[in-house]
Amino acid sequence: MAARSGESLFVTPKPVALMNRVLQIGTDKSEPEIVLDFFAGSASFAHAVMDLNSSENSKRHYICVQIPEPMEDAEVTIADIGKERIRRAAKKIADARDGKLDLEDSGALDLGFKVFKLDRSNFKIWDGAEAAASDNLGKQLEMHVNHMVEASTPEDILYELLLKSGFPLTTSIDKRQMPGGEVYAIAGGALIICLEKNITPELIDAIAEDNPLQVICLDEGFNGNDQLKANAVQTFKARAEAEEREIVFRTV
Repeated sequence: MAARSGESLFVTPKPVALMNRVLQIGTDKSEPEIVLDFFAGSASFAHAVMDLNSSENSKRHYICVQIPEPMEDAEVTIADIGKERIRRAAKKIADARDGKLDLEDSGALDLGFKVFKLDRSNFKIWDGAEAAASDNLGKQLEMHVNHMVEASTPEDILYELLLKSGFPLTTSIDKRQMPGGEVYAIAGGALIICLEKNITPELIDAIAEDNPLQVICLDEGFNGNDQLKANAVQTFKARAEAEEREIVFRTV
């Protein structure tokens, strides 16, 4: 069932001032507390967290969960309204702070946020039941020659690999330009994810020089060049031996 229109749906929005008081009572402003709002609605709680961080120079974080329930007579969802509320609140807070002297040396206020959606995998799933049928085995094998979902963006693939490698979504990600291409350095370089579709020996050497603990590359990036892939394995193995540690290298 579609949600009601905005005028009748948010008849009792949570007041930001009240949420500020709840946060002051239930959290410690000296700690990077995490506030979870499982029924975000129009994102009043997120607004309150940013507002309080600005006034108290605190480092609280928020996680908002909201089903993208459609609004009646509109092309937006409740989740869309919440995201727009956060954007506008962040701009209002930033504008209010603009030009003021930072007497408390509080530094820049983090007003950014990320949005994640539950979705299908970016990798095609092997269907054992389909493969069991002799007529469909060839189709299943052919589908997995190019096993990436065409609609997937590099960012989609990046975050799925991040989660599958055991890192939380809040892990720091740095984009680094290297000879031969671009890579993503996770957690300060502990994990390097390379989504280039034309991997070169120069790029492999540059990644190895970065001394990561794990390296993930797209299999299609080697363009069927088994010798280049074998050389990559040996490059990371030699680098690991020189550093007296292990570098886990895999392709997806």
